[in-house]
Amino acid sequence: MGKRDKTKSFANCVLALGLFLILAGIFLLVDHSEHATRVFAFRPVFFMVIGSVFLFVSFAFTENGYTIFAGLFALLMGIVFLLIDTHIIPYSFREMWPTIMIGCGISLMPSVFYKFRRIRSVYLFPAIVMCVLGFVFLMFSMHVFPFTFRHFMLKWWPLLIILGGVILICIFLLQQSGNENFPYMEDDSLVQGDDEC
Repeated sequence: MGKRDKTKSFANCVLALGLFLILAGIFLLVDHSEHATRVFAFRPVFFMVIGSVFLFVSFAFTENGYTIFAGLFALLMGIVFLLIDTHIIPYSFREMWPTIMIGCGISLMPSVFYKFRRIRSVYLFPAIVMCVLGFVFLMFSMHVFPFTFRHFMLKWWPLLIILGGVILICIFLLQQSGNENFPYMEDDSLVQGDDEC
């Protein structure tokens, strides 16, 4: 085994140990909470282990953005299930379902950055939209507002038309400011890479 292989094996062991310590720390932190039950449910453990395996395989071997996304998403869903199943948050998954959208948006940002080594607006915009929509749906689902989302949409649906008009005007203004190729630019990164200098 060469020096490079030994270095890679050592780095993989460090990565595995780091992921294990994160999982152990999360479980111990929840275990010491006054709201935690003594028995962990299967689904948070399943999601968090699967997420850790995906992250380990991606960072150690494949360096693939898709597996990083899957790993981060599974870890975040495991944390949500852990908080629900241990009754730290007093809501069921039926009320917390918008966290799926928020988890997708949060997981998309670092996985795209890892894959392209830069922030790309073509992925950043959907990630932000998913987080914002998930947060809005979560507020309705957790009954923060005194009315349901359906009643809100029945009364305030013209706001969607206004929002669509505002977006179209913003696109028009961006096109007029010299970006002829907007929104399909050759390189839509927000951070310039070293290879472009």
